[in-house]
Amino acid sequence: MNNKSYIVFPLKRIASTIYDLFLLLGVWFVVGSLAVWINGGIVENKWVGPMLVLFSTWIFYGYFWINGGKTLGMAVWNFEIYSIENQPINIKQVSIRYFLNLLTFLLAGIPLLYMYFSKNNLSISDYFSKTSYRKI
Repeated sequence: MNNKSYIVFPLKRIASTIYDLFLLLGVWFVVGSLAVWINGGIVENKWVGPMLVLFSTWIFYGYFWINGGKTLGMAVWNFEIYSIENQPINIKQVSIRYFLNLLTFLLAGIPLLYMYFSKNNLSISDYFSKTSYRKI
């Protein structure tokens, strides 16, 4: 594989994310079921559920990005991420990328428009995490 950067425009990123969302629904179901079972069916704190969702999603993306450079949705759309620094993707890059992508989601994808104005066509999460995409 070559390390040449590959431009993945917002529509392809969103399609990949929607594909991964269906996988994440299964992960969230299992995590939620285990949490309810461990806690005896009692919800003591209303913030436990959302925190479990955020943490399990971070683990999902972190595992796939570190161990293969792509999630199943990214594999379907034929792209993967890699570190611009020519090193394996590390947990710091995964965390930066995850939280900036979460912010992008909360802002309805508006930060993705930055890629049209940057000289390397990188999104904000690509730029700050020092990662980019390449075609599989």
